[in-house]
Amino acid sequence: MPRHQTSAYLSHTARREGWLALPPCRWVVLLIFTLVARHLANPFIATVYVLYMAGMGTCMGSVMTSALRTLADNQQTEGNAILNTLQQFAGAVGTSLSAVVVAQSQTYLAGSQAYTTAVGTQNAFIMLTVFVTVIWFSYFKVVK
Repeated sequence: MPRHQTSAYLSHTARREGWLALPPCRWVVLLIFTLVARHLANPFIATVYVLYMAGMGTCMGSVMTSALRTLADNQQTEGNAILNTLQQFAGAVGTSLSAVVVAQSQTYLAGSQAYTTAVGTQNAFIMLTVFVTVIWFSYFKVVK
């Protein structure tokens, strides 16, 4: 399938299956966490996390199915392996970068460990919000 046909197919499929709702939801959750990071209570964190992961769980099956549908039958096992590997790799990279940001704040900021951890966590949320924003806008550049 030529690139322009693939992009059109993915765009149509994304709109039909509701993918477009996921990145804005992630962005909103990260923005909320970024704005109130120093004042979060445990029940609020747990509630938002459960909602965030429930949304992610409901969309990942559709995303993977739609992506694998673009492949020939004999390529779908490799496509599944690649998608799962990329998902794990992206999670590891995001976790590592967030840990680095928090650790740098704890090392180089003055104050109690609780304060420096809260500032580092807020900085990590800012970084993740920027990543999600870049990914969201690059989606529209690729899939029109």
